[in-house]
Amino acid sequence: MAVLKTTYRSGARPNTVPGQSTLTHFSAAFFTLTLLTDWAYMQSMVLMWRDFSSWLLFVGLMVGGMSVVLWLVGLAVYRVRVSWAVVALNAAVLAAAFLNSLVHAGDGWTSVVPWGIGLSIATFLLMLVSAALRRRLLYQNYNVSGGT
Repeated sequence: MAVLKTTYRSGARPNTVPGQSTLTHFSAAFFTLTLLTDWAYMQSMVLMWRDFSSWLLFVGLMVGGMSVVLWLVGLAVYRVRVSWAVVALNAAVLAAAFLNSLVHAGDGWTSVVPWGIGLSIATFLLMLVSAALRRRLLYQNYNVSGGT
């Protein structure tokens, strides 16, 4: 069985506040589930799915906001170099999710179709690009390799 072994260059370790990464991943999960519940509403027209989408957006924005606060604390405490491309993408994700939340505050079918699901797709795609860039930077800055 292969075990992921992390080797850091020159003894450096990623400096983040504990929980910040976890909150970021939870926020991404909530926004992904929003896309799925929007799709379920579009297929079934059951209002429960629209309500789920609204609540998932709300919780995702709250968790994302807490992640931003922890990131700012980590930035002040550890004084690490920042990848501004990732920061901009994460800000775009939160902005798209906020706009999506405003659209979902509407009533009935038009709160999801077409703009609500379009913004959910845009949020999801922005998250994927941000995660891919963050992962690429992690592999560049830290020698993360598989091993036994």
